[in-house]
Amino acid sequence: MKIKEGLTFDDVLLVPKYSDVTSRKNVDLSVDLGKGVKLKIPVISANMKTVTGHDMAVKIDRLGGLPIMHRFYNSLEEQVNAFADMIVAGVKNVGVSIGVGRPGHDAFHALAEMGATIFCLDIAHADSESAVKLIKHVSKALPQALLIAGNVATTSGAQRLADAGADIIKVGVGPGSLCTTRIETGNGVPSLTALDDVYEQSRFGEKFKIIADGGLKNSGDITKALVFSHAVMLGNLLAGTHESPGTEYTLDGKKYKEYAGSSTYKTNHVEGVVGSVPYKGHVENVIIKLMEGLRSGCSYQGVHNLEDLKKDPEFVSITNVGLIESKPHDVILGK
Repeated sequence: MKIKEGLTFDDVLLVPKYSDVTSRKNVDLSVDLGKGVKLKIPVISANMKTVTGHDMAVKIDRLGGLPIMHRFYNSLEEQVNAFADMIVAGVKNVGVSIGVGRPGHDAFHALAEMGATIFCLDIAHADSESAVKLIKHVSKALPQALLIAGNVATTSGAQRLADAGADIIKVGVGPGSLCTTRIETGNGVPSLTALDDVYEQSRFGEKFKIIADGGLKNSGDITKALVFSHAVMLGNLLAGTHESPGTEYTLDGKKYKEYAGSSTYKTNHVEGVVGSVPYKGHVENVIIKLMEGLRSGCSYQGVHNLEDLKKDPEFVSITNVGLIESKPHDVILGK
């Protein structure tokens, strides 16, 4: 039996380097995803029903990120109309999600007819025959479209999707705060190891870009993830903001919003749960704080942009005591 060590974000720290970054404000966080899609910040709002609706999509686009609409609408007509609303709202970059099989095929053609050019093939286990078939169809039918596909957690899975025609691979199986895939199925790869493996394949195999999806709890995790990826998909960090879909409610004097996993909306799946997250205010303030932390992370690495962040990174593994030491400790927080 072959057992490989797997690491996630809390298991390591980046070792600081000599820096000539005089101000974190000067760090360039832009990213070119290809096929004319350029972002000011490497942020993609998760294509989840309780994360990216109309208001979130408009705001994320204006902040310079990429919103991706979810696919769990009541009908294809409703999904098409939601995309048409993006056009009316003047959104520059917005992705749409499709599944596999006949529903995915129909959704692709209907959305392409409406002018969609960024597609996200979104299934829990994308290293599959059905995913490869649809990717080949989309890439052949609309070669100018930017095609994101996922999720996978292995080099072979990522390469299969890239060979089929995917431009960007979404990496992450089971790390999301609502995801129960690893518990329910016993399958998955810790986030940092999965990203490291897939990134090495993208460098030395056929070139493709990577989105780190799931398990990101703070700006430090985002910095670590972007060593091995080109953008991060945020769910929990954006859920609970004013712009996320769903109503606010108050419990014991504190505000909350519902946050539900994508599999919650699939009657034949059990790999997601419904929860609540504290209300976080406007998403712009959340994004600003996260990007400030990312810029600081880049300055500690002595880099002025995200491409240089990927050059010769050095990590150190830490123990649980090291993790405790990394957080505020031995004080009473607040007043």
